[in-house]
Order: sequence, then C-alpha cells, then structure tokens
Amino acid sequence: MQSRTENLNALLRRGLFDIPSYQRSYSWEESQLQDLLNDLRYLPDSTQHFFGNIVVDQKDKQFRTDRGRRLDLFDVVDGQQRLTTAIVLLDVAKQVDEVVREVVEEENLLHPVGERPRLLPQDQDKEYFRDSLLGRSKLDPETPSQRRLEEARDFYLRELEDLGSGLSVKQLAETLRYKLTVNVVELEGESEAAAIFESLNDRGKDLSTLDKTKSFLMYMDDRSSEHGALRSKINGRFGKIFRELFVFSSGHDRVEDFDEGSFQQYHWGLYDGYDSDEYFKELATLKKRLRGLYRDGEHEPIQTRIDDYTRSLREASSAFSALFKPSEQAERVAEELSRLLTLGRVANVLPVLMASHLEWGSDDPEGMASIVDACETLVFRVYAVDRRRSDTGRGRLVSLAHDIHTGTCSAPSDAVARVHEITESYAPGERFERDLRDPGFYDSTASRDIRYLLFHYSQNLDTELKESASDLSTILSPEFQVEHVLAKNLSEEKIPSSLRGQFEEHVHRLGNLTIASRYWNSSYGDLPFEEKKTSGSQREKSYSSSTIRAQRVLADVPEFTLETIDRREDDIVDFVLDEWCLG
Repeated sequence: MQSRTENLNALLRRGLFDIPSYQRSYSWEESQLQDLLNDLRYLPDSTQHFFGNIVVDQKDKQFRTDRGRRLDLFDVVDGQQRLTTAIVLLDVAKQVDEVVREVVEEENLLHPVGERPRLLPQDQDKEYFRDSLLGRSKLDPETPSQRRLEEARDFYLRELEDLGSGLSVKQLAETLRYKLTVNVVELEGESEAAAIFESLNDRGKDLSTLDKTKSFLMYMDDRSSEHGALRSKINGRFGKIFRELFVFSSGHDRVEDFDEGSFQQYHWGLYDGYDSDEYFKELATLKKRLRGLYRDGEHEPIQTRIDDYTRSLREASSAFSALFKPSEQAERVAEELSRLLTLGRVANVLPVLMASHLEWGSDDPEGMASIVDACETLVFRVYAVDRRRSDTGRGRLVSLAHDIHTGTCSAPSDAVARVHEITESYAPGERFERDLRDPGFYDSTASRDIRYLLFHYSQNLDTELKESASDLSTILSPEFQVEHVLAKNLSEEKIPSSLRGQFEEHVHRLGNLTIASRYWNSSYGDLPFEEKKTSGSQREKSYSSSTIRAQRVLADVPEFTLETIDRREDDIVDFVLDEWCLG
C-alpha cells in the first residue's frame, strides 16, 4: 500500500478510472453538491483545500492516447462520489465557458482515449454517464443513481450560469483542478480493495445497506471461488435491482415512505421468515452466516447462498416496484391497490403483498386483488380505527409472507384467510363497532382516516353527484377537513332541545361528522344547521349546493336532532361493518 498527496489535476492526468462492481452507485444530492461549490467559491487565493482520500487499485491494463501516451487503469475503491462529481462539474464548466472548453479539450482531461471518458461508473450507469451525461445522446435516467447524476449536472449548470461577480467559471475550474488536494492511496489486489472498501464511507453520504450488501457479496464471492465465479451474476442482478428501485422517483407518492433499506428488510422477511433479532439486521445476519461457512471451509455452499439470495432479491425488487405502479396492474388489482396506498400505513403488509405478487400477481389477478383488499381491511381496522401501535401484527404478517414465498401457503384464499385471522385477533367485530360508536370518535381518530371513511360511505348515498375514485386523494388533502354538522361551538339557544344538557356527549360522534373544504368549514362551519342547509343571506355555498356528496344529502334532512345523530351513526356503522368485513 502506497500513498501520496497531489492536486486533482495530477490525479486525473495519471490514468483512467473505473468504478468497480462492488462499489455503490452515485449518491450525492444537492447538499453535498453545494458544499463542494462553496469550497471552491470561498477558498482564499493562497490556500489549498483537502478533498479527502482517494483509494485506488491499479489494474493490469493500459490505454494509449492518440498522441501515443500510455495511461494506467485504476479501480476507485473509495472516493468515487468526489471524483465523479468533480468530473461532472468540470464538464459543466466546459459547457458554460469557452476558455475552459478549449483548455479541457487541449489537455484531454475528460476524454483522453476516443469516446472513453476519464472515469466510468459501474455497469448499470456506464452507458448513461458516457453517452448522455458526458456525450450527445438524450437518454432518460433509469435508476436512482442516474437521476442523481442528471440532477448534479443540472444543479451545476444553474449555478455556473449565474455565478455572479467576483469569480469566473475559468477561475472556479482552475481552483477545482489545482487547489483541491487529495491523499491518493494505492492498493494491491482486488481482495484487499474489497475488504478496505467495506470499512470506508465517502464524504457526507453513508452507504445504503443495499450498497454494502453488494460489496460484501462480491467480496465473499472472490474469496470463496476462483476468479469471482458469480461476479457477473451479482453485478447484473444488482444492476436490475437498482433499475427497479427507480420506482422511488417514478412511482406512487406513497413510495416516499420507504427507501432501499426498507425494501431489503421486507425481502428478508419473505426470504428468511421473521426473527425479531434478525429481521432488522438482515445484512449482519447474512454476513454472520456466510462468514461462518467460510471459517468452516464450506466454499460451495457460500456460492449457492449468494446465487440464491441475489436471485431472490432481484425478483423481490420487481414485485416491490410493481406495487407502487398500480396503474400498470390488472384493473381489479389497480383499484384495490390504489385504495390501499391512499389509506397508507402499508409497511407491515408490504412483505405479504410482495410475496403474493411474485406467486400470483400475473396468473391470478382476482386472487391478488382479494389479498390487497384483505390487507386494506386489516390496515383500516387495526391501525386507522383501533389505533394500534405501528408494529402490531408485524411478526405474523412477515411469517405469512415467508409461507407464501416458500409455498406453505399455497393459494390466495389461504392467504386471505390468514390476513383476516390476524385482523380478527386485533380488531374483532365487536371491538371495531365499539370504536366506531365511541362518543369521542372525532378526537380519537385521525382526521384523514375519518375523511377516508366518510368518502367511501358517501359513494353509496342516493344522490345525483358521482365522485370518482380519483377524488379521494383530493378529499384527503389539507384542503379538506372533518366538519361537525352541529357545530362544536354552537350557542346554547341554537342547540336542538333533544341535546340540551348533553350536547358535549354527542357532538363528536361519527353521526355528527361530515366532510367540508377548509374554506367552507372556516366560513360556515360554526353556523346553525338550518343556516347551513340552504343558500340564505349572501353566503356563496351551502349543503344544498355542495359538490361533496356527504354534504349534499344533508340538505334533505328536516332537522338535526339526537335521533338524527343516532340514525345517521347507525347507517354509517352498518356501511362500515359491511365494507370492511372479514369474509
């Protein structure tokens, strides 16, 4: 191992750089991009800035430039985020400033060997980086890392085109090349490189568990076989995994609740089952098992495990992605899936849905839809209405996912029965109804969940208004609220005689609740019921002219009394018990 300190320009001119297969993909975001730009912008003239460690492993390959110069090839073991960003920034500076372009091209800083750029990312991003980011092709990003590369380029384009006075693009590019110093560490051998990489982090951005997993599996493959027998498979499968996980940028809004680590944890559940000590430490568990086999000299089983795990992880990424693209599913599945995703709190049922999609998603859409429906019933009853803790039922649901994945649960109807069984154990019918009839229902249930319930109830009301399913997301937005039909702050003389003396006991019941826009509620929500019904005086809106079904039907109610609240609550509860029933 050798080390030296030099500026970034000297490092770049020393050779060509590849990001090896066990490396993570590009992960810098705007905060890291801004930090680098600020370092360059505010660096005093006589000062050098330390840019960190760059760990490289020289390969047995050389390139020859068109001028006959030989360039060594290096794998970048650590520092690839910094090096990649520097290349992107230099390319942007070349686009913005003609003088920089002439210098960069004259010195062959970015393309020293034909179309081969100075640096190439790992396989899944290589074509995009070479042909689109640094080239002339117009390729759409297909992975999260490609999207981040595009965002890095666009960020620097905006910043450099509006750099302001006091610093030119030429000065900034020269600062980047000559005043950023790096400590270059050269290693010997790929095994040493992979081992050291496992213990390193790059500036300002931790490795994801998925990145660490890929690195570790490449490392174990190298140690347990000749010439990395599974290297191509591992690299190819992880490339496809990262492409599927582009769903984090392109999928349903609910996908923002999760990340790569969440996905990998859910996969571990369906792959290995549920053990509370292992479920949240899937990588540590995988490492422990493979290292145990290595210590025992069991190299062939290591290869089998790596092959099996990466194949399963690749399949699971496809299922995870599909669940957050409901519009691409069969119509019946899309309808149920959209409803569940809109409700939210899907973390505990995701392993079940992933396993079900893998087993039955393509061949039995009706069966898949029934499982999604059962999961929505569980989420609504257990988490929304009964307000159970977020980890309630997690172990049982993950165990069900594992049984589906391994074939122990062999039919969608069996999976539905298991989900209903779990729901019944935490939110049985009597308890569910008691929650709905709670006099403090408004205070004990989230506004969003009440609006979700009332939206579906209103869909079955006898009115000429026909809201579409897409209206649900609007009703659940901050622009809408839960309204008390009899206002909470109703003056004593306006309270119906049947409720006087006991108004506080009934005002927050489900039977006294409906949906209103934020504007409507703030303008008219405190008015007596009789004044809400019709467009009296100069009010612009009323129940009779409302575009919301749950409000419109109230215009036909003669008076709102205790009996009305009782009757309306019975109607809503009967609907809910039928809509979210178990079987």
